[in-house]
Amino acid sequence: MKNIVIITSNAIRHNYFKIMLSHDKSINVLKTYVESEDTFNLRYKSNEIDILDDKQSLHFNARHNTEYDFFSDTIEYLEDKSNSKFIKKNEINDTSIIDEIIAINPDLIITYGCSIIKPKLINAFKNRIINVHLGLSPYYFGSGTNFHCLVNDELQFEGYTFMYMDEGIDTGEIIHQARAKILPFDNPHQIGNRLIKHMTKDFIKLIKNFELIKKQKEVTDYKGKTYRSKDATKSLTLQLYKNFEMGSVIKYLKQQNVFIEKYPLIEQSFLKVK
Repeated sequence: MKNIVIITSNAIRHNYFKIMLSHDKSINVLKTYVESEDTFNLRYKSNEIDILDDKQSLHFNARHNTEYDFFSDTIEYLEDKSNSKFIKKNEINDTSIIDEIIAINPDLIITYGCSIIKPKLINAFKNRIINVHLGLSPYYFGSGTNFHCLVNDELQFEGYTFMYMDEGIDTGEIIHQARAKILPFDNPHQIGNRLIKHMTKDFIKLIKNFELIKKQKEVTDYKGKTYRSKDATKSLTLQLYKNFEMGSVIKYLKQQNVFIEKYPLIEQSFLKVK
């Protein structure tokens, strides 16, 4: 059994993630540190917004509501066994929290959607902190990368990356990657939440089989862009939906095999998504 600590946030997708990990019989979640600025909201958000004035707010409401559709049954009907401790954003780097984690001494630390972890904790658990980056490094780095690849009409870079955490931004040694499964008539939120479900299942397999991980060679020298939270502007949100209205999903599916060959991923054989 693997003893782990989870560091995450407090959206519906993050709550789904920690509950799913806590229910696997081969994983013992010693503690989950949940960065929470707001009270967790498991209900639909109103979409009574003027689309012309606030498309971006509508986008985030739709994301929340689609997460509710995908994940609420798990959160409502499964007991949360993740031993959650709620902290403020960036508090994970406080000396008292770091000392607490060192005292707990987990086999692995799992990070998803949290603040940037500073060197003290990274160095204390070298090669034992595994981060999931919702994006495909090195094609896309930073924040909201799965949003930006849709804006750029590059659906081939929609995916996730498991990596050992280092002191850079999404620059750790890559363990495994997978592209999003995209289906005809998908909207952006269906693609994203389906990916999160697949990622969570694969993360559980990765934790349980950590000893099977094999060091992988780099498969590309592609130099991607780095995005920050403030880069997700209203105009880019409008561009994203314009792309979908113009048939970006069907266009991608027609060329999918070409993209898979042109932009290879790093994969562990026991984790390949089928």
